[in-house]
Amino acid sequence: MSIQFEIGGYYQGAAHPNSYAQVINFDVRNGKTLKLADLFKPGAKYLQAISAYAIKDLKAQSKAANSMLPEESINSGAGPTEKNFQNWTLTRKGLAIAFDAYQVGPYVAGPQNVLVPYATLKDLSKPDGPLAMFVK
Repeated sequence: MSIQFEIGGYYQGAAHPNSYAQVINFDVRNGKTLKLADLFKPGAKYLQAISAYAIKDLKAQSKAANSMLPEESINSGAGPTEKNFQNWTLTRKGLAIAFDAYQVGPYVAGPQNVLVPYATLKDLSKPDGPLAMFVK
């Protein structure tokens, strides 16, 4: 079960409101909260694969929308670290990654989203793990 919450607020005197995503990924069958690493084989370079896909997709989205996502912000905010990929959910079509405002671009560009197709993760995922039903 994957749930994404959008949390927002405004503080008196601030230039603008702010918001962020909070996710819960729960393995109902085993009764535990899932970490991103739980989806993949031990030692798999999943962060590198997700990061490479996300960076390429964010750059394409930015170019198509004539957006304000500087390349250096994309590269650092979607680089291969766990911290950059805390907001993920499982969908029918792929691993959804939510990047909060400021993570991969300025506030005015807003939050960004990337959907990593399961085919991209097939060789890295645990054969009997949570992605098994999606990566056939």
